[in-house]
Amino acid sequence: MPYFENDVYLYFKKEIEESANEKIEALKKEIEDTKQKQLSVMEEEIRETVNRVIDTELNEINVDFSATMNRIKTNTHQEIIKKKQELMDSIIQEVKDRCLAFVQSNQYEKSMRKLIKRIEVEFCGDNFLFQIRKGDLVLEKLITTEYSKKYKLEKIESIKIGGFIGICTDKGILTDQTIDNKLEEARIKFYENSKLAIK
Repeated sequence: MPYFENDVYLYFKKEIEESANEKIEALKKEIEDTKQKQLSVMEEEIRETVNRVIDTELNEINVDFSATMNRIKTNTHQEIIKKKQELMDSIIQEVKDRCLAFVQSNQYEKSMRKLIKRIEVEFCGDNFLFQIRKGDLVLEKLITTEYSKKYKLEKIESIKIGGFIGICTDKGILTDQTIDNKLEEARIKFYENSKLAIK
């Protein structure tokens, strides 16, 4: 091969190699770009999937937490209400016990005697009905010995502690002088004014 042909061959060879190398580099770059794009898309999809899963899990945790907190609050509130009710009931029971002890004392007899005399003078004419607790011998004796006007005596079970309900049958007037009634009024007032009010 003459020298000239050799130079042309080397020139074309070089051109072909350079052109091939350029195309190979361009192809490599294109492959790398495509690879990077695909990786970015896959990473984004994975990130979105992970975020969705995390959000779902967090929502479930929040729902469970809220439900647990509500249950705890409800249980605590019910327990507080129960304790308040027990405390209030124990206070009322203690007052009731003191009232029952009062009915057994001389002071009860004195206060009922005074009340009967006042009723006799101020409240009604004849035909007065006394309703008293069954077994209240003190009050029964006082009425029979101290009340001088015409009356009827009736023993009823609705009075549990003491005192009497008086009915002026001529005038149609009723007076509730029972300790039971006074205790109930005091209980209502106590419930309304107490900081132990159940809510």
